[in-house]
Amino acid sequence: MQPEQQQRIMGYFIEEAKDHLNTIEQGVLNLQSTIEDQEMVNELFRAAHSVKGGAAMLGLNSIQQVSHRLEDYFKIL
Repeated sequence: MQPEQQQRIMGYFIEEAKDHLNTIEQGVLNLQSTIEDQEMVNELFRAAHSVKGGAAMLGLNSIQQVSHRLEDYFKIL
């Protein structure tokens, strides 16, 4: 892959990850109401899953591992 392509893909990942992390942050900050709303819990799971997939594609192993753990926690909820 060309460096320009890799940089562009990384930019897409960062922009998408910001949105997903914002979703996760809001869900965690409002955890009491979040756990009562299964749809919101599913949204948090999907956000973590999306970050995990993008990180895996780009070889960002630490981010992938943290996202995987978040997925596991959201499954418990």
